[in-house]
Amino acid sequence: MRITMCTLIQVIALFLTLLMGTANAQQTSSEQSETGAGSAAVLEPAQETRTDELHGATTKLLRDTVGKVDSFFVDDDYATFHENSTRLRLRLDTSWVQDHGWEVKPKFKFHFVLPGLGERVRLVMNDDDTSDSEAGTAGDENESDAALRWVGYQSQNTSVSFDLGLRIKSSNLDPFLRMNSAIKYDISKNWYGQTSNRLFYYSKTSWRDDFRQSFNRKISDDMLFRARTRVQYFDENDFNPFLEQKFSLFQTLNKKSAIAYEALWRLQDVEDSLFEEDEIEGELQDNYQNIQLRLRYRRNVWRDWLYVEVWPIVGVAEERDWDTVLGAFFRLEITFGGKGKSRLSD
Repeated sequence: MRITMCTLIQVIALFLTLLMGTANAQQTSSEQSETGAGSAAVLEPAQETRTDELHGATTKLLRDTVGKVDSFFVDDDYATFHENSTRLRLRLDTSWVQDHGWEVKPKFKFHFVLPGLGERVRLVMNDDDTSDSEAGTAGDENESDAALRWVGYQSQNTSVSFDLGLRIKSSNLDPFLRMNSAIKYDISKNWYGQTSNRLFYYSKTSWRDDFRQSFNRKISDDMLFRARTRVQYFDENDFNPFLEQKFSLFQTLNKKSAIAYEALWRLQDVEDSLFEEDEIEGELQDNYQNIQLRLRYRRNVWRDWLYVEVWPIVGVAEERDWDTVLGAFFRLEITFGGKGKSRLSD
C-alpha cells in the first residue's frame, strides 16, 4: 500500500474538517432539543441527524454563495470546463492490481464560482487530474494544482476558458497557463458528438495537450453507448503520444444505481505504467500497451450525496508479457453543493 506524505496531509485535513463540523452540528442539535425544534431527530438515530446537519450546512454555504445551478446530467469531461455551479467532491479510491498490490488515493476536486464577477471567474483546485474518473491508470500521487479560471465564452453547448495556476508535483512548484475548449453537437437523431481539448504550458516542463473525441448514441431512455478517443502529448516525455480508445455501454438500473460495461486499449509511456521496473517482464521499453475489460457498478447509498463504486477488471498487459492481469477498484464519494451523479455516463 502506497501512501505518500501528501496523501497523509489530505486525509488529516479531511478528518479535521469533519470533526470540527460534527462538533458544530452537535451544538446545533442540542439547541434544537432545548427549543423543541428538530422533530426529525425523534424519527432517526442521533448520529445520522448530526451527519445530515454537517453535510447540509456545508452544501447550504456553497449554494447560498453562488446560487443553485444543477448540472446533474453534465458529462465529466465536459463539466471540467463547463460547470456553472460551486461543488466540492471528495473521493477515496482504493485499487488492487495483480502482481502490483494495493493503492489508496484520497482525492478532492473543488470548483468555486466567484460571486460578484458575473460568474466569469472561478477558482478550481485539483482540476488537472489526467484521468478524473478512471481506475487502472498511473498518475502522480504527489501532483495537485490550483488555478483561477476566466470564462471567455460559454453557451449551452460550447465553452472556452483560460486558467492561470500553480501545479505542485513532488514538492516542486510549477506555474502554468491552460486553455480549455469544448463543444457538443448533434450528428443525427440518435447520435451526438463531443469534442474537447486542453492545452497546457508549464514553466518547467513546457507543453502538454489533451484531446478527447466522443461519439454517443442513445439506445433507450436507460441505455447509452459511447466511443471515446483520447490523445495526449507531453513535451517532457521520451515517448509520445499517449493513446486511448474506450467503448462504454451505460445502463441506468434505477434512480439509485447504474452499471457500465467497458472495453479499452491504451498505449502509454513507461513512466505512466502501473508496474514498477522490477515488476516488468522482459526488456524495458519506452512504451507499453494494455487492454482492459471492466464492469463499473455505481450506487447511491444512505443519503443522496453519498456514492460507492465497485469495478472488477480483467486485462492483458504488455509489461507482463501479455499475461492476464486481474484488478479491482473501489470508490467512496461525497459531494457538496449539488446532487451527485448516479449515472456513470454523466
